[in-house]
Amino acid sequence: MKKIIGVSLAIVFSAASFAQNEQIQNKNGVDMMPVSGEWGVGMNALPIFNYIGNAFNGNTNNTFMGGNKFVSYWSGQTLFGKYMLSDDNAIRAQLRIGQTNWTYNNYVYSDRANNPDSLVMDSYTNTTSNYSLGAGYEFRRGKNRLRGIYGGEAMYMFQRGTKTSYTYGNDYGIGNQSPTATEWFSWGGVSGENPVGERVVSQSGGNYNGLGVRGFIGVEYYVLPKICIGTEFGWGIMYGKSGESVTRTEFWAPTVDVPTGEKTWREVTTAGSSGWNIDTDNFGGSLYMMFYF
Repeated sequence: MKKIIGVSLAIVFSAASFAQNEQIQNKNGVDMMPVSGEWGVGMNALPIFNYIGNAFNGNTNNTFMGGNKFVSYWSGQTLFGKYMLSDDNAIRAQLRIGQTNWTYNNYVYSDRANNPDSLVMDSYTNTTSNYSLGAGYEFRRGKNRLRGIYGGEAMYMFQRGTKTSYTYGNDYGIGNQSPTATEWFSWGGVSGENPVGERVVSQSGGNYNGLGVRGFIGVEYYVLPKICIGTEFGWGIMYGKSGESVTRTEFWAPTVDVPTGEKTWREVTTAGSSGWNIDTDNFGGSLYMMFYF
C-alpha cells in the first residue's frame, strides 16, 4: 500500500513539474491569464447561452443542458471561487449556506360557532437547511487561450431534515371528535378542508451528512483578459448517512382515565439510511464562467 501511495505521489508531482501555464497577451498588450495572487469567482454560464438561443429561435425552453452550476455534486446555489497560488496552481473552494422558512395560513369554517361567516385559521410551517463545503487543489497548463486544468478536492454536505409543524383553529373535543381541518400539499398549497379523525401535528426529517473526494480534469477558454468559459469532468466517491425521521399525529380516543375520550398523540419513527456511490459526473453538460481580479 505504501508503495502504491508513493508511486501515485511521484506521478502527481512529476506531472506538476511539466505543467506550464505560459502567459499570453491580447493585441493591446493586456495579460489574458490569471497570475499569482489573483482571485477568481464563478457563475453558471448556462442561463446566458439559453437566453441567446431563445432570443434567436423564439423558443423559451432551451434547457436541454444540465442545470447544475459546475458539476452534478453542487446545486445552482453553490458559490465557487479560486485563488492563484502561482501562475500554474490554484486552490479552489465551493460554499453554500441556505435556509428556507415558510409559513402558510388558511381560513376554515369554525366548528364551534356554527356560523358560515365565522372562520378560524390553520397554519403550516416548513423549514429546510442546506450546507455544502468543498476545497481542492488545481494544476493548470497550456500555451494559448485554451488551458487545461486538473486536480482533486474534498467535499462535505449537510442537510438538516425538513421540519414541518401544523396548528389548527378547530380543536378536538367531546362534541367534535373529527374537527374541520386544512389538508396541505407538501409545498404548502391547500388540497382540501374536511373533518378529520387524525391529523399531523409535526414532522421531523432525519439530518443528512455526506463526505466525499473527487478528481477532476477540464478546460478553460479565455474569451477576454481574465474572463473564461470552462467545463470539467470528474470521478469521485461520496458516502452519505440520513438520520431517523419522526411524524407526530393527534386524534380523539377513549382512555383508561377518561372513557368518554380525550385528545391523544401518536409518534411514528422511520429508520435512517446510509450508502455510498462512486461514479463520473458532469455529463449533463454544465458550463461556467470565471472572472479573475
